[in-house]
Amino acid sequence: MTPRSHASRSITTHDVAAHAGVSQATVSLVLGGNPRARVAQATRERVVRAARDLGYRPNIVARSLVRGRSYTIGVVVPELSNPFFLDVVSGIQKVAVEAGYAVLLCDARDTSPGRHLEALRGRQVDGIVIDALGAESLPADALDGLEVVLVDEPSERWPGVASDAPGAGRLAAEHLLGLGHRRIAFVGPATDVHTFRMRERGFVARLREDGISLPSDWLRRAQPSIAAGQAAMRALLAMKDGRPTAVFCANDLLALGALKACLAAGVRVPAEMSLVGCDDIELARVVTPELTTVAVPARELGARAARILLRRLEKPSEPHKPQKPLPVRLAVRGTTARPQPETER
Repeated sequence: MTPRSHASRSITTHDVAAHAGVSQATVSLVLGGNPRARVAQATRERVVRAARDLGYRPNIVARSLVRGRSYTIGVVVPELSNPFFLDVVSGIQKVAVEAGYAVLLCDARDTSPGRHLEALRGRQVDGIVIDALGAESLPADALDGLEVVLVDEPSERWPGVASDAPGAGRLAAEHLLGLGHRRIAFVGPATDVHTFRMRERGFVARLREDGISLPSDWLRRAQPSIAAGQAAMRALLAMKDGRPTAVFCANDLLALGALKACLAAGVRVPAEMSLVGCDDIELARVVTPELTTVAVPARELGARAARILLRRLEKPSEPHKPQKPLPVRLAVRGTTARPQPETER
């Protein structure tokens, strides 16, 4: 039977077996993605080639019934308006789809995480990735019976992946100190998100090593958005007792808002004000001048979280090995420079 003759009906594993000259059980082992399946490499390649030649598409519903899974995972993020979280989701989705899983995405900006988790449980997802949402504070039974992986949040209960958040703050501080800045402010979210707190902690600790402390007025709290960054920067620029010559913002959206406030006030960046962001979202490379920032590997965070989750779904009893934080790097662009002598008086 030729591949053309199958065009009018769905291709089954029996068709693939006949085409490859193997048993249907062998086809199921190979195409089912069972890592423990003992199938000779030559046979495995013949089955895969036959499936490709025939245009075989797996029946997810049938496989779900056999293995007791939905082959769907949920992802809950704080807000999709921040491109950083879109990149995390992109990394998750790439790994999940390649493994035959669908992804249900939830934005917790206007809906509580608990409501999203209830909806995901109702759809019988196999596991959930939660990014920066305070999973430890959720009701104890909200995640019972589910495999959970956290992104950028420490936990004694669940495995997770994280970036080097304290290192990000240190890199920003070292860059500004190296340029000669001593009047340095910080703009960070008012939310109690672990990553932001650690970025601030690393930043402040590095300044203290050089004997620099932040005046309370130079530590501004704001929501992690462009509008909030703009408002925080306006407040810094309006200070009557002297303003900073450099500002580190805990994410790029805040830094972009700060840049907008400087431009609106006629403050030249970087000649009169240096700005450093964190995350390295695509917008950081679109504005003029391009934003100096600390690059965080968002897609790799998502990809690693997905790989951990899928591995736990296959081997739930296997102990999880703690992951080292993913390294970050400084991306020096156009918003930082040495301070002008008169601004450091």
